[in-house]
Amino acid sequence: MLTMNEYYNITKHHYMEASMEMLDHFRENVIEVHHIGSTSIKEVKGFNDIDVLVILKTITDTSELKEILVAEGYEIIEDFNQYFSDEMVARGKFGEFNVNFIFTPRGLNKKSQILVCKELLTQNEAHLKRFQTLKKRYEEKKISEAQYQTEKMQFFSNLLESAADLKGV
Repeated sequence: MLTMNEYYNITKHHYMEASMEMLDHFRENVIEVHHIGSTSIKEVKGFNDIDVLVILKTITDTSELKEILVAEGYEIIEDFNQYFSDEMVARGKFGEFNVNFIFTPRGLNKKSQILVCKELLTQNEAHLKRFQTLKKRYEEKKISEAQYQTEKMQFFSNLLESAADLKGV
């Protein structure tokens, strides 16, 4: 069984490997890539999926990227989750991990929301513990995937509200 540190280092390696491959294909379309989700936080064990947020130039047509990704062996995920319902998600295999590339245009506010949530989790022990508890309940099959997704959306929505409240002070 891997330690949390070993697991984090493996996922970080696959994130870097996958991101470099993606940049090789779409260098002129991509502005930024960010390792997001559970595997991007050292203290949280994920589910063998690595999520990568890919910020595209606003003029990029994702249908063109989709054809190239499919030709390169990526699977297009139509129903990834509710939060990313408007984004194109492509999944590739790196080692034992699925890497989910979430393509979003530069103009959307999701990047800042995601990075704020990640920062709050890494800097606030109480938030981190609540998130770890939620993930553990799902891992132990105490809640369904649908319930997990709903509670996760609510958890991050509350985090964003608390961050907005702090800025207003």
